[in-house]
Amino acid sequence: MQHVPTAVQRFLDGVQTGDWDGMEQHLTTDAVYDGSMPDWRAQYEGRARIARAYREEWTARGAWRISEPTVTWSDDTVAVELEGRLVTPDEQLLCRLANFFELQDGRIAEHRYYCCGEWSEATVRRIEAEAPSIERRNALA
Repeated sequence: MQHVPTAVQRFLDGVQTGDWDGMEQHLTTDAVYDGSMPDWRAQYEGRARIARAYREEWTARGAWRISEPTVTWSDDTVAVELEGRLVTPDEQLLCRLANFFELQDGRIAEHRYYCCGEWSEATVRRIEAEAPSIERRNALA
């Protein structure tokens, strides 16, 4: 696994466990959160409000299983591409996201993410059957 800054790893842990206790300490007091999804956008400011949004928006229906994320880190900017799967008694969803974190003194000052949407199992099957795709090569893995 690639090295991930502590604050970003804490976010990823919260997504996978649903436990957000202590997340506030990994955010600056004036942190900004900007999420873009199909047909929706949400923006929040301040550590308490962002920590609440993480709890309510990311894991209210359950914790996500995340395939090993791709992390790119340069100076104080961290990009995290991930694919997550949510399985509940009522549904199974797949989601692909690009997250960008701006850090200040090791804390998240800004978190922007772009979500392709939550795909149902039927949508995933349709994509696998109909969408153009390539076989992964070692260089792309």
